[in-house]
Amino acid sequence: MDLIAILIVTPISDRFHHHRALFFSLAVCIQIAGLLTTTFAPRSQPWARYGGLLMVGFGLGPTVPICMTWGNEIFQRRHGEVGVAAAAALISGLGNLGTVVTTYALYTGWPEDAKPGPHRYRKSNLVMIGILCLSILSSVIMTVGLKLAGNKPSNKIAGSSDTDDEFQDGAARREVHQRGFGKMWWSKSH
Repeated sequence: MDLIAILIVTPISDRFHHHRALFFSLAVCIQIAGLLTTTFAPRSQPWARYGGLLMVGFGLGPTVPICMTWGNEIFQRRHGEVGVAAAAALISGLGNLGTVVTTYALYTGWPEDAKPGPHRYRKSNLVMIGILCLSILSSVIMTVGLKLAGNKPSNKIAGSSDTDDEFQDGAARREVHQRGFGKMWWSKSH
């Protein structure tokens, strides 16, 4: 389900990159719906619960690539190649930390919630839903913050431009030049 969602959602998110927060939030809403289905579906309906888990997987798939590319777009304009590396490290590190915390603190570290019965892992799933709601709120805050503060390129980066569609930094320009891609028939400049 992760792969299917990545193949469907991320190309659309790349095409409409000014709306990454919306694509991220919709994917998180699918995860929330899946967790609610898994949590509250009757025990007599195991396929409904399994369908909820598939929904969680489908919603989870595009969130990582969207976060990585959105962070890179923001940091690259201000900080160039170093900004991209810092954004990737920050997003990856916080994502992995979140995985460790939720796995060990919620699902295996909460003995009362792991007791067999009709309400097994219900509280852990509800905490996860709360965390996902905070993720949506964070994307809204980030969008509003970028609208208010802007994301102007730094004048410290050589070759930085003010155009909104220009996301190439020095490394990308060097690679185009070294590999000869600038002289290809599909390129704008020959």
